[in-house]
Amino acid sequence: MRVVNCVVAPFEALKLSLLALCMSLISLAASAQIAITEIQPIKFPTVLQNSGSSTTVVVNWKGAIGNATNSTLLDNDYYQGRYFITSDGTAPIDINFLSLNNEPLIQLKNFKVRYKNTTYKTFPVLGLENPGAGGEYIDIGAKVVANKKSGQGLKYPQYMLIVDEQ
Repeated sequence: MRVVNCVVAPFEALKLSLLALCMSLISLAASAQIAITEIQPIKFPTVLQNSGSSTTVVVNWKGAIGNATNSTLLDNDYYQGRYFITSDGTAPIDINFLSLNNEPLIQLKNFKVRYKNTTYKTFPVLGLENPGAGGEYIDIGAKVVANKKSGQGLKYPQYMLIVDEQ
């Protein structure tokens, strides 16, 4: 029978202890979590494309058509985006919106966000009150602009909602 001794040198033991301490601190810091539930993404109506000029459609955070809309609506199938966020922490949150620019010659811009009875128009918004475990709704509106050279057909401009806890 062969006996094997496992001896950890003092320096190696110190490194292992520091690694264990760092891992425990990382897991503590990573325990706070934001949950985002998409109730509905923003939906724009079907419109008649303008000839000779860009086509603009605005759906505001209340789900209504905005005054900057310059085209004929072909249906009434539109609504604001709505998200429900919760947090198991208490630290302030930041909200950001990004257009993914996934449709050529189509711009998704002028995002407006309604959170806790305040409307925000520039992003990112930093240091907002945490929604807590009970949660809060985020309602969004935006403007979509189709360049006069954009092709006809269905368009699906996409965006990203980012909510971070500080």
